[in-house]
Amino acid sequence: MSLVEVKNVSYGKGRKQIVNDVNFQLEPGKIVALLGENGSGKTTIIRLLAGLALRWQGTITIAQEKVGTKTKAFVALLADINDFPSDFSIEQVVAFYETMYADFDLGKARQLLTFMELGEEEQLKNLSRGNREKLALLLTLSRKAQVYLLDEPLSGIDLLSREKIIQSLVRWFDEESLLVITTHQLSEIENLVDQVLILKEGTIALHADLESVREEEGIGLEELYRQTMLGERR
Repeated sequence: MSLVEVKNVSYGKGRKQIVNDVNFQLEPGKIVALLGENGSGKTTIIRLLAGLALRWQGTITIAQEKVGTKTKAFVALLADINDFPSDFSIEQVVAFYETMYADFDLGKARQLLTFMELGEEEQLKNLSRGNREKLALLLTLSRKAQVYLLDEPLSGIDLLSREKIIQSLVRWFDEESLLVITTHQLSEIENLVDQVLILKEGTIALHADLESVREEEGIGLEELYRQTMLGERR
């Protein structure tokens, strides 16, 4: 049974249509790469699934509930730590999340702190961009959500931080949940993702099982993306 269903969804701002008649279904136990060029609608899809966009057309359901206030309780969007005071420590941020979310697992958060090599006493103002992204992911994965939405968690950070983030996704992904990730770092998520959704000019150009593509066509994620974007797919 599908965990996420998107039917005939369109969304725009003013006269600009961002996504148009989008349809897809996603099952639990999958890590899905949502790919496309800048401005193709990836972040809009993430916001729609998170219940943060208004005045859209169509139907979106998560766990058979229409997207809205209720579904926010079991959807975890990549944390934004920029709103916290810069002198807050990691420990204070984690404590805040524990009070804010009933599904926050403090034990898991501590395991991730150790794995990410982050010190609880470190202040936000002293964190590198890579460590800020690791903290954001830590806060997100520490929730017992059904759907995890990660919008560009690998963007603009160093290689070692990206590797840590990918390793943490492999190690702590819950097989009963669904994870959707947007990124331009295709080679680095090649062995992480199960399915790929490719957006082109606001519509779904491809929804495929990556392992099936490898077996049947002998190509990987980067070549699949290139062919789809250039219109070379049969």
